[in-house]
Amino acid sequence: MSVGPTLLSLDVTHAETAARLHMEGQPGTFLTRLGGEVLTVLYRTLPSSAGGFGYAAVAQPQELLGFVSATTQVGSLFWEMGTRRLPALLPPLLRRFVRNPALALLALQTVTYPLLHPADAVPAAELLSIMVRSDLRGEGIGALLLAALRAECQRRALPALEVTVAAANSGAQRFYQRHGFVCTRRFVLYGQPMYRYRAVLSP
Repeated sequence: MSVGPTLLSLDVTHAETAARLHMEGQPGTFLTRLGGEVLTVLYRTLPSSAGGFGYAAVAQPQELLGFVSATTQVGSLFWEMGTRRLPALLPPLLRRFVRNPALALLALQTVTYPLLHPADAVPAAELLSIMVRSDLRGEGIGALLLAALRAECQRRALPALEVTVAAANSGAQRFYQRHGFVCTRRFVLYGQPMYRYRAVLSP
């Protein structure tokens, strides 16, 4: 009888592997174009940032199979990356911007992204990423991670969980729809159409 993965709180020890899974799971997106070093800074910052939390699905010995990350304060997360984590963030960013100046304009859109979604009176959580190792997709790990995240949101008395999905990513949209998310709006980010999905959480 097989034993399922263990769920742990996402922490800094998962950062490098989480960055690799992100690069593998979303090739060609803006964040992956910034490179693994930038994503590693993101996943080192998120667990200790205001409102940041997530889960890692691991096998023994501490092998990361997938993870999910979220925050209630996207703006605070970006602010912390741009201040306290700037020494680690700036060199890889500058190298990418020199090679591809258009990425600097896209980075500005990322910084202003929180302004596209005014905060509710009671803060909702935003699901930032959910990634599963490519050879393990379809085995229920993503659903397990999402269920754990929803339970944590309910524990924190958050009214809803939201996520932004590229309009072209029909697979992700089907996944969220199966798990009770409803599309609430369409907008443009990085020159691409995006959908905003929302799942209302039971108290």
